[in-house]
Amino acid sequence: MTTQQIDYILAVAEEKSFSKAAARLYVTQPSLSQSVMGIEKSLGVTIFDRSFNPIRLTAAGEIFVETARQIRSLEEGMKNRLSDLESSLSGTLTIGASSFRTGCLLAKSIARFRESFPGISVTVAEDSRERLLEQVKTSQLDVFIGTGQFDKRHFHAEELHKETLLLAVSQSHPFNEKHGDQMLTHEDVQKQTMRFVMAPPLSPKDMSELSFVVTDRGEFSKDRLMAVADEGGFTPKISMRARTLETMFSFVNEGFGAALIPDTLVRFGNYRVHPCYYLIDSNCVTESISLVSRKNGYFSNAAAQYSLTLKKLVDIGTWRVQG
Repeated sequence: MTTQQIDYILAVAEEKSFSKAAARLYVTQPSLSQSVMGIEKSLGVTIFDRSFNPIRLTAAGEIFVETARQIRSLEEGMKNRLSDLESSLSGTLTIGASSFRTGCLLAKSIARFRESFPGISVTVAEDSRERLLEQVKTSQLDVFIGTGQFDKRHFHAEELHKETLLLAVSQSHPFNEKHGDQMLTHEDVQKQTMRFVMAPPLSPKDMSELSFVVTDRGEFSKDRLMAVADEGGFTPKISMRARTLETMFSFVNEGFGAALIPDTLVRFGNYRVHPCYYLIDSNCVTESISLVSRKNGYFSNAAAQYSLTLKKLVDIGTWRVQG
């Protein structure tokens, strides 16, 4: 198997479309289709079942893709080892995170790292949590930074920071009059004022009167809201769906509904206009932001040095972009 053959098959398998894979690879669709058919002919198997839309892997295709990813992982490991033999100040580092985390939380740590190690090439991949973790598993990424549970069979996760979801409600919503003694401003959250420390949290059932803006995927999907609502014994009313956390935040400000917003966005998102915020008395609103790598995979010198840089900045509270 050549590197090009592996790249072609993996691209089609991941995109589930010849046209999307061709665009990703910067080749024409007929050329890609012909190349894949040539690979199938040489192996004497069918890799893709083209009768489905989107296309699917056959049983033979599953074996091919699994093996191809193992080969790619071995190649990347070899390159990193060879780079580490030459110098600990050279090599590559690939970091995966959502666009929100890259902008609000990681920019400063990456800048500091590049100052200390200018010979190391840093690449940041922004995508969904699921796709980024798959890339960590297949050694396409050195590390992923995000929240959630991680399969211990495949990943090693090291906690960096605690993140808490807050209830966000537009400033004009009547909910604020009813719960004024519990209401927080963005300055309360950002500066950790005495009001932030002393304000009584909402019970989850207090949220039952609200309608919500949600996202269906990612770290801040509606699953987090559903878990809180389950504690309060109600089914949340959904008024609007958004694709990203940033869009959800904007919809809340415009009064389309309430939402659960991470405190990191409030503190480091550099927004001028904010809704009102509330603490929530729930076990489901706090999660760890973790540095995640492939379990039993080769951890390069570049990845190790970035990990040390990041943890030092976390310890002194300066890993984030300050507004």
